[in-house]
Amino acid sequence: MRSARRREVALAVTLSSVAGYLDAVGFIELKGHFVSFMSGNTTDLAAQLGTGYLTSIWLVAGLLVSFMAGVVIGAVAARFGDGRITVLVTTTILLVLTCVIAVVTDPATAAAAGLPAAMGAMNAVFLNNGEVSIGLTYMTGTLVKAGQQFVEGLAGGKKWLWLRNLSLWTALAAGGVIGALMHRLIGGGWAMWLATGIVAVVTAATIVIRQIESVSQEP
Repeated sequence: MRSARRREVALAVTLSSVAGYLDAVGFIELKGHFVSFMSGNTTDLAAQLGTGYLTSIWLVAGLLVSFMAGVVIGAVAARFGDGRITVLVTTTILLVLTCVIAVVTDPATAAAAGLPAAMGAMNAVFLNNGEVSIGLTYMTGTLVKAGQQFVEGLAGGKKWLWLRNLSLWTALAAGGVIGALMHRLIGGGWAMWLATGIVAVVTAATIVIRQIESVSQEP
């Protein structure tokens, strides 16, 4: 049980770093707009509507719609077979399609059209009974949990539980740094292909591990 929990945490940290990586790539391509941080996009949309400076309102609205569509796709995928594997496969497919769009159009168009959907779907990897147990592409709630668990540890609770949530934030931040660096070195299109390859490897590894676990649990 403990080893399974460790693998789950490792998977969450890895996917959070990929999410940070892709969010940085998308942020650069879209010149300050987010592909996974929908709170920021919602504030941006509201500010544009309130001030009347509608400079990028359709882009921001499209990002929100794409992300929501990805969330729905991920939630549907999680209902078939082994939900975790199905969601990872779905996310990989969405990322591949995004990279193909980057080839036939340009990285900015691909980032706007496909990355929010892929990020939205990815959040269903840890979907349990209709609720997300671990958020992968947004960290406000994770930091809140880390702070609350830190105080709980000082008060006599589990002393190091807060580090688990803090590690997700650290992974997202580190992934963002790497994403920005790779964008600078190889460009947005190739940077997205690199992340897609990593997600594909993670998906394949998860399939193998889940199958081994399934066999070992058979009577």
